[in-house]
Amino acid sequence: MKKLLVISFLLYGLSGSLWAEDIKVFVASSAKLAMNDIVKEFKKSNPKDEIVLAFGASGKGYAQLSNGFKYDVFMAADSKHPAKIVADGLAIGNPEVYAFGVVALYSNDKELMKLGINAFKNDKVKHISIANPKVAPYGVAAMEILTSYGVKDVVSGKIVMGDNIAQSVQFVDSGAADIGLVAYSLLKETQPKGEYLVIDKSKYAPMEQSFVITKYAKDKPLATKFASFITSKSAKAIFKKYGFETK
Repeated sequence: MKKLLVISFLLYGLSGSLWAEDIKVFVASSAKLAMNDIVKEFKKSNPKDEIVLAFGASGKGYAQLSNGFKYDVFMAADSKHPAKIVADGLAIGNPEVYAFGVVALYSNDKELMKLGINAFKNDKVKHISIANPKVAPYGVAAMEILTSYGVKDVVSGKIVMGDNIAQSVQFVDSGAADIGLVAYSLLKETQPKGEYLVIDKSKYAPMEQSFVITKYAKDKPLATKFASFITSKSAKAIFKKYGFETK
């Protein structure tokens, strides 16, 4: 009887290890806080599965994938990079929007924030933080905003660029920049007192933050399961909590 019990426990443990899966997911930095919560929610129903998140600028993540880094799901801050992944033959299926990004003006200086967008013209502002538009969609949006408000040329010498949008927030937090155009999703829950101003969405192109399942997930059912969860009501509620807009 004891031998039978031992064998039963061994088989149970083996079965558990066989059913457990793991996937690697690239996530644009703007969605870092939301995705950490979404993974926690997902694991409530899938405790044995492992979701490994890697955060960064969409352009850098795309370069990694193109050079052979095996992300199973790719979540960008735009629709352009997932579309490229499909065009490159590296995807399974088509891109899908998971949230719409929102840009905010952010500063630790309350007096500057009272000026709104006119703060860019203030002599106190020596450094303006944005993400690098060459690799980060929020950087592209920031440049569009500066152009829309007619201040791009005025502030061009003051711009400091983060490798990703999370770093651009850090520049303001540390005092390395006086003000910044950053992701609202990184502020809404972390800056409850609100030294920020949501930018008029007509001033930049819609940020369709999209994801795609890559070819590396071909034999990984967990990737499809997690991708479905990303667009579920539960996930959308979390995205909204952090300031994203959803369909």
